[in-house]
Amino acid sequence: MLAAAAALTFSAAGAAYAQAQVAEDPAFTAKLRASLDANPELITQAMEAAQNKQRQAEQADMLTRVDPARPALFADDFGPFIGNPNGTVRVVEFVDYACPICKSSNASIESIVSKRDDVRITIAMRNIFGEDSDKLARFALASSLQGKFAETHTALYEAFGDHHQTKPDEAALRGVAKAAGLNYDKVAADMNGPVVNAMLEKQTELANQIGVSGTPFFVTSDAVYPGAAPEEVMNEAFR
Repeated sequence: MLAAAAALTFSAAGAAYAQAQVAEDPAFTAKLRASLDANPELITQAMEAAQNKQRQAEQADMLTRVDPARPALFADDFGPFIGNPNGTVRVVEFVDYACPICKSSNASIESIVSKRDDVRITIAMRNIFGEDSDKLARFALASSLQGKFAETHTALYEAFGDHHQTKPDEAALRGVAKAAGLNYDKVAADMNGPVVNAMLEKQTELANQIGVSGTPFFVTSDAVYPGAAPEEVMNEAFR
């Protein structure tokens, strides 16, 4: 009985239950503490259950915002992509090239793309870190106008995503352009051109609508996945 009460204490209903019991029986607190001392795993189990319930509620809430946006998210012109242009498994990944978690996650994503021919991952920009993020996002989108987005995507992560230790100045961006086979002068001109402006505006609008507050952030045909995960987890999610 006390073990069950101990587990219940860590839920919303359990808090009210425990307060009522303490009011009725002052000795209940001591008994409850003794039960928790004897069964410490109940605390972990109850906290994990509460966290899972919260995550499920957050996922359901986010899906109510994502579902109306899916036609725009999965439109061919929403953004550049990596993978098979005709891939039947469509994924949208919101990224920030200044984000170290995005950088570490990208190795798994590119590994999945290299092993499967059914995946198309649209890369959308989400400015998390300010001016540097905006410049890198614009550079990436502008590279797509030269048909070199996949190469640029990889080169940007190799050069940046290190907690702003490497700044996206002209020298650094020229290095990325060289690695990706870009015409630097053209990409520099296109970064603030109408095509990139329109694409970035649309991506930002949908990110705000969905509630993308961190990167990476993945949207599949039936779910959302905020944050990074091991390759095997993401590979299974991309179905």
